[in-house]
Amino acid sequence: MPQVLRQIRPRIRWRLLLLAGITGLLLYIEDYRPDAIGLATAPYRFGAVAWELGNLPDKWLHRIWGGPKGLIEAKNRERRLAQVEEFFALGARLREIDREIIQLATRASPAAQATGDAAALRAEQARLRERQSRLRPQVEETVEGAIADELVSLGFRAWTGVFPPVDTVLTGSPTVLVTSPRDRIARLDDVILQMGLTNEQRERIENGVESETGLSALVVNTGGIAFYPSITLPDAGLDFALEVIAHEWVHQWLWFRPLGRRYFEGGDMTAINETVADIAGHEIGELARSRLEGTASPQRPHPGHGHTERERQPAVNPLAFDFQAEMRITRERVDELLAARDVAGAEAYMEERRREFVENGYLIRRLNQAYFAFHGTYATTGAAGVNIIGQQVEELRRRSPTLERFLRIAAEIDNPADLSNLLSSPLR
Repeated sequence: MPQVLRQIRPRIRWRLLLLAGITGLLLYIEDYRPDAIGLATAPYRFGAVAWELGNLPDKWLHRIWGGPKGLIEAKNRERRLAQVEEFFALGARLREIDREIIQLATRASPAAQATGDAAALRAEQARLRERQSRLRPQVEETVEGAIADELVSLGFRAWTGVFPPVDTVLTGSPTVLVTSPRDRIARLDDVILQMGLTNEQRERIENGVESETGLSALVVNTGGIAFYPSITLPDAGLDFALEVIAHEWVHQWLWFRPLGRRYFEGGDMTAINETVADIAGHEIGELARSRLEGTASPQRPHPGHGHTERERQPAVNPLAFDFQAEMRITRERVDELLAARDVAGAEAYMEERRREFVENGYLIRRLNQAYFAFHGTYATTGAAGVNIIGQQVEELRRRSPTLERFLRIAAEIDNPADLSNLLSSPLR
């Protein structure tokens, strides 16, 4: 027994030092501000320290003792793919159950029947969550492996393999409090909040922040977030999950390079980061799906040739409500009103337009300056209005011979002028 203790003591010491180091780092960087925003969000803040301590050691210790993940072997592909498909089918059904429970709460039906129906749904929900929980570790390894293998094939192999290693947890994603000045649209510091906040809780936070600070506030959902391991929503389907995991990996990879280090400067630098991650995440996700299924990679013309993205869009039905086009119109008009210092007019217009979106099936709870500050960060969306950043990043991708080359060029962008300069001369 003493001999066994001598053998395992270094491992225990290493684990304790690792956990202590992570804890100290997170306590140092976790942003808690005892101001009006801090007080309004204190009961709802997401615990980054608890998240890392609860997930990073487990996943890495499992990886150390279980050995590195290998390539997705053909003989295992069918079984692994079946697990993945079942996991995400369970997520879709769980999402549907949530909607059914909400509908029951508002349905004018006998109380006993409604109670019985809700109880049956909750029992089903519990069974499905248990099954999904058992599948989660294997599914996470499968989708991580598909993306990591694709990244290696694209040219992102480091001496340690892909760095940072692809690592995610398929679970509910946190919400985020976004704030903006009322007299202009500008994304200020975000606050990461707990997942699953009710509308009443969101409105309590938003109203508290707005009344105490005079800012525009909005609590938004996220599909994922670039902690390490990253968080990815499990109930929106496999394609969504692969794209989000790849998107968040790009953010993690960029963090070690000039572009990623400038993310929190806000404005155009944040928009460049998010647009680069959007473009790359979408491509990597598509390729990983093909690898996972053992099918041919999607064939597409070189981005520098053929039609532009806008030209590839199908003809639009003039009678249909085009969300992105209508949102772009809304953003441009809001910008005009705010430039004329008509804050009240801009806010009245946004509420009028919100109701129109709702009437057309888009259930926007709150449309304000903070909404545009958040969604406008993704420069290719209608919420960005007229934003040349999205067009410039898309043009940079079209000119880049490979996705790897696009990312390595974009990673060196140190300020918005660098992007314009890259497009004004041939790529090196």
